[in-house]
Formats: sequence, structure tokens, C-alpha cells
Amino acid sequence: MPLILILIFAFLFSFAFADESKVIRLNRDDFVNTALKNEPRYKESRMSLLSKEDRIEVIKASALLPKFEFSMLSGAVPGIRKRIDSEGDAVRVWDFTEMGPFIGMNIQAAQPLNYGQLKLGLKAARADLQQKRMELEGKEHLKKVEFLSYYYGYLLAIEMDKLAQDGYNQMRKAADKMEEAFDDGDESVSQMDLLDLKASFFEIDKAVLDAKSGLKKARLATKFALNLPDSSIFEPADSVLAASNDFVPSLDSLKNWANVHHPDIRRLAAGLEAMNMQMELTAAKFAPEFFIMGEFEYAKSWSGDRTSLSKNTFAPDPVNKISGAFGIGMRYRLNFWSQWEQYKSARTDYSILRQTESYANKGIEMQIEEKYEDFLVAKNKLESARSALRATEGMLKGAGLQYEINPSKTAGLLASAYRRNLLMKKDYYFAVYEYNMAVARLFAQAGYFN
Repeated sequence: MPLILILIFAFLFSFAFADESKVIRLNRDDFVNTALKNEPRYKESRMSLLSKEDRIEVIKASALLPKFEFSMLSGAVPGIRKRIDSEGDAVRVWDFTEMGPFIGMNIQAAQPLNYGQLKLGLKAARADLQQKRMELEGKEHLKKVEFLSYYYGYLLAIEMDKLAQDGYNQMRKAADKMEEAFDDGDESVSQMDLLDLKASFFEIDKAVLDAKSGLKKARLATKFALNLPDSSIFEPADSVLAASNDFVPSLDSLKNWANVHHPDIRRLAAGLEAMNMQMELTAAKFAPEFFIMGEFEYAKSWSGDRTSLSKNTFAPDPVNKISGAFGIGMRYRLNFWSQWEQYKSARTDYSILRQTESYANKGIEMQIEEKYEDFLVAKNKLESARSALRATEGMLKGAGLQYEINPSKTAGLLASAYRRNLLMKKDYYFAVYEYNMAVARLFAQAGYFN
């Protein structure tokens, strides 16, 4: 085969597969977990924990030598030479004709001794971090509800698209049968029946358009949640929208769980601890602060006639010097009224959180009761929809048997039965969706998500 034909074939082959998209198939739990890792807005929320963790590391680092500075300077300095003044005394003067190298260094260090304040600050920062984690956990539960709505909504859109397409095809067949019977002069088929059936096509067309639009929106929502590239698309691993089989505990069990594990309760406990530590830390600052400090400074130059003036390396002169200091220091803030206002502010915030704690459990229990009531209503609606669906399926089956016996006279009956069954299927799938979301909202409200 000529080389040019091989190249053309390779080009056409690569072009044929250039637009293929990578399909990502995930079940419900994998979709939610993947979305929690990849969804851009939630990733941004998780990163807020880093600043709290960094704050703890800053406090730890300040425990050992928070001040330890070293500086060094090098350059050129003039020499020093002897000169006899007018009174006959020998004096030393700068000699800029004998420049020489110079090096100097300075070391300063301080070590605080108030480890009590350091421990209180560290405890407050850790409690603040725990509070932020619980806040993020609460957001995670809400995000799970949002992502579950995407997943169930995708399945619902698929079911609606199937129903709309199937309904259109079946109603089209029924209309063709009735029109054929009407044209043949069948007295059992009136023009009004035919017009009534054709008028119902608006509902079917509208359902088809709404289903396709809903499916497209569901795809966009799931793609954003998973943060997928343009070359990838998501498809649910489940083939049908079915009622959730998650075990739902009793109302009392959910309340007991929430009183211990609810993120808002744990966030409130962490906030109380953080505020209490902050109040104690503010009170501790009324006491003086003690620290150990030290300083060392050394300078040496090598310039004209210095060795003749002094052979001692550490001998001081106008340029060369060595000095140092070491001792224990104390600092006391005299503007105690500022510290007192900070203490009062922390005490007020602590009292507010205490007041919130007194009714937090009750408020959460009331919200759980509301969601549990919604769950029971959704469950009863689902059971009613399932019963009604079985009834319409029986009606459709009966109409189908009559249609087989006398097609020309029962085409309208079959079309009516099919339309009722189609609408009931739509209501049933919406009831399944609402039931699944009611379970998700109940679990989120109780903090019951794993």
C-alpha cells in the first residue's frame, strides 16, 4: 500500500474518533463522594481549614525562640594611624589612604517564659479548628442533599424522556388507527373522538420537549458537580429510578443521634470551648510577661596599621568592637482598661453561646420532626402512587384485550387507558424522586449521613 494511502487512512481514522467523549459511570454513593472531592465551590470551602491549621502551627512555632535574628555586614573601612598633635601627644586618626575589609555581625534572641498563655492560645486555636470542621461537616451534609438531587434528578429526567418518547409513539399509533377507522366509515369512531385525540398531542409534544430540556440540564449539573472536562460526560450506573432502600430509623432514634453527633451541636461545643479559652487567655494577659533575652555583637576590620596598633584580635577601637548581654526581662501592659474591654467582650460572647446551647437541642429536634413528617408524607404518597399505577396498568391491560377483539371500536378506549397509565407513571416517578429527597433531607437535618 502506498505511503500516501496509509497516511490518509490514519488521518481519517483519527478524525472519526476525535469527537468521542469519555463516559464516566458512577452509582449513587460514588457520585456523591466524587462530587464532594471535585465540586469547585465545596473544594474552596475545604481549603478554609488550612488557615486554621496554619494558625496552630504558628502558635507552636512561637514556643521556641520566637525572636532569633542574625545580621551581618561587610565592606571597606579606612585605616587608623598615629599623629602627634600640637601639644605633643600621640593620637589616632582615620587614614583613608589605607582602606581595608570589614565584617560585622549581630545576634539577638528572646525566649518567653509564660507557657501558660501559650497553652491557652493553643487550646483556643484547636477548638476554633474543631468548630470550623463541624461547620464544614454541616455544609457537607447539605452538599450531599444537593448532589443526591442531581443524581436522582438525572434518573428522573431519563425516565421522563423514555415516557415522553414512548407516549408519543403509542399515541401516534392510536391516532393512525382511529383515523384509518374513521376514513373507512366506522360508525364507532366519531370525528370528535379523533380531534380530541389529536388535541392531546400538544401535551405529548410539550412533555417530549420538557423531558429533553430536563435531561440536558441534569447533565450540565452533574458535569459541574464532578468538575468534568469538556471531553467527558457522566451517566448514572443505575438504569431506573427506584425508591431508596436506605434504612430510616425511628424519630426518637434520630433525635438521640442528633443530640450527640449533629455537627451543629458539636460545633457549638467546640465554640464554647474556644470562647472559654479565649476568655481565660485574655484574663491571663493581665499578668506581667517574663522572658529571657540575649544579644551579641562583633565587628572586625583589616586595614592600615591595625596590627601595629594592637595585636589583640578582640581589642576594641573606633571600628572593632565586641559586646553582648544576657538577662531576664519583664513586660507589663499598663493600659489594663483595653485588656478589660477585651475580657468583657469575650465574656459576653461566651454568655451568648451558653444561651444558644440552652435551646439548640430543642430547635434541632423540632426541625427533625418537620423533616420526618415530610418523609412520612412522601412515603404515603409513594405507596398511593404505586397502588394507582397498578390500577392503571390493569386498565391498560383490559383495554388491550378489548382492542384485540374489536380494534376499530376500542382504539379510543385503548388510547385513553394508555394516556392515563402514562400520566400515572410520570406521577409515580416524581413520587419516587420526592421520597428519595425526603430521606436525604431527613438524614441531613439529623446529621445522620455517613
